Amino acid sequence: MQNFKENSSSRKNTATAFIDYKPAELRTCKTWIIVYYARNPVTNQMERFRNRVPTLKNIRQRKEYGQKIVFELNEKLKNGWLPFYETSDIKEFKTISYCVDLYVEYLEKDFTANEKRYDTLRSYKNVIKKFYAYLLENEVKTKLILEIKKDVIVRYLDYLFYVKENKAVTYNNNLILLGIFFKWCVERGYLKNNPTEGIIKKKKQPKIRQVLDAETKRKLREYGEDNITFYTTCMLTYYCYIRTTELTKIKVQDVKLFDGYIVLHGSNTKNKKDETVTIPHELVQLLATHLQNANNEDYLFGYDNFAPGSKQLTSKKVTDKWNSFRIKKNVPSIFQFYSLKDTGITDLLNSGVSAIKVRDQARHYDLKITEGYTARNKTCDETVRNSKFHF
Repeated sequence: MQNFKENSSSRKNTATAFIDYKPAELRTCKTWIIVYYARNPVTNQMERFRNRVPTLKNIRQRKEYGQKIVFELNEKLKNGWLPFYETSDIKEFKTISYCVDLYVEYLEKDFTANEKRYDTLRSYKNVIKKFYAYLLENEVKTKLILEIKKDVIVRYLDYLFYVKENKAVTYNNNLILLGIFFKWCVERGYLKNNPTEGIIKKKKQPKIRQVLDAETKRKLREYGEDNITFYTTCMLTYYCYIRTTELTKIKVQDVKLFDGYIVLHGSNTKNKKDETVTIPHELVQLLATHLQNANNEDYLFGYDNFAPGSKQLTSKKVTDKWNSFRIKKNVPSIFQFYSLKDTGITDLLNSGVSAIKVRDQARHYDLKITEGYTARNKTCDETVRNSKFHF
C-alpha cells in the first residue's frame, strides 16, 4: 500500500471529536481507498492519509481485505499510533526508541575509542534506559522524540524524587544526564530545543562524611591479619586517595615502588588525565610484600582474593568485602569503604602537612574540595583550646 497525505482544512471541524485522529474508513469509488486523519505533532494540524486497496480476484475479497486494513489501522490509532512514527526519513519524526538506540550505540563506540570511561558509559546508559522504560509504562502515547516536552521531564523527575524517594543527588544526576542526551538530539536535528532547559536542580544536603574512629581502625588492622591483600587495598585508599574504580584498573607496572609513586593513566581517571600519587613510607613495606611474585602485566588487585592477577577486580567486590568486614567486626554502617579516603585526607591534614600538598595528593582542583573531606569539630577543638597565642 502507498500512503498519500494532504493538509486537511475543509474537514478539520469533523475531526474535533478525536484528539489525535479521525478513524479510518473504506471508500469504494473508482479507486478504492482507505481514508483517515491524524494530527501532525509538528504543526498540530490534522492531515489526511489515503491508502490504496489493491485489486483482487473479486469484489468480495477486495472488500474483506479493505475492511481488515481499516480495523487494524483503527486499532493502532486507538492505541496511540500515528503514521508520522513511520516517516523515518524526516529527522523531526524520529521515534524515541530510534534516538535512544542510536545514542547508546554511539556511547559504546565512544567507549571503544577510549573517549569515555566504562563507568561513564554505564551511568549514561542506565539513566537513559530507565527513562525510556518509564515512558513506555507511563507516557504510552509519547512516541516521537519531538513529543518529549519539559512537562514530561518534570513528571519523570518528580517520579524519581517523590514516588521512588530518591535523593536530591539522584534527581540532579538524572537531570544532567538527560540534558546531555537531549543536547545530542538537538545537535543531530531530531529536536529544536532541549526540554531539560529551565528545570531547576534540587538543593543537595551537605554530604555527611564520617572518618573512621580509633576503634574501627583497630578492627580493620585486626581483620587485615587474615585478609592481608584486602587490607592492602584499604591502605592504598587511605594513603593515596585512589578511587575505587581506579583501584581496579591499576597494573603492577604502574607502581614505581622505589621511586615512590603510582601512575594513574588518563584512560582510567575521572578527569581523563595522566596523574601520579605519592606512596608514603608507611605504605612501602605493605606494597612490597603484596607485589612479591607479581607479573608486570597483572592487575595490582586481581579478582581472586585481591592478590595481583590477570583477572580484573570489580568495584562491587570491593564493596561486598568491606560490608563483610563490617558485619564480622560489628562496625556501624556509617563507615563505608570511601570513609578510608576521607579519613586519610583528614589525618594527613591534622598531621601538619599543608592543605595544598594534601590537595595535590588527593588530586582535587580546588582547596574547597579538599576541605569538604575533612570533618569539622562539633564541640571543642583541643588544639585551639590549648594554643598559646594572645592579643
